[in-house]
Amino acid sequence: MPRIDNRGNLRGSLQNAVSSGGARRLGGADEFYRVSKALKAAGETGLRNELNKAVRLAAKPLIPKVRDAARANLPKQGKLNERIAKKPYRAQARTGTNTAGVRIVGTKVDPRINAQGRIQHPVFGRPGSTVVQFDPDAKGYFDETLREAAPQVQEEVVAVVRLFHARLLQEMK
Repeated sequence: MPRIDNRGNLRGSLQNAVSSGGARRLGGADEFYRVSKALKAAGETGLRNELNKAVRLAAKPLIPKVRDAARANLPKQGKLNERIAKKPYRAQARTGTNTAGVRIVGTKVDPRINAQGRIQHPVFGRPGSTVVQFDPDAKGYFDETLREAAPQVQEEVVAVVRLFHARLLQEMK
């Protein structure tokens, strides 16, 4: 199951080391890491770039869901919900030893909105001054959305990785 870190990023094991019978079947993040490294070692940078792009595309349907959650759960007064929904979000494929997987990253978004429901905004008529408010409905709008949608995206990402694994094996013959 994927982990969601303190910044609301979906990452980690997609379907980590599932045992079937006596053999151990690798899945998810481990398989993605190994396929990516095998492509790099074989000098197949074009195929590796295709793999990363395909994994990102498989995770991209999460972005509109996060935007919809922001519109539904964040305060509508002052249009904070629309401002956060319009912020840039992207799917990011990572191939490091401990970070292999895909994650959704929201840039220019205060992570404390998601973690604590903390909203900081300017005070009308007082330039340069801000106030902090806590909204319990805003808490978890990002995390909960990703947790709910993760299983479906997991299956798609694992299918893409396995497809590229098969292509790699076929090209090595």
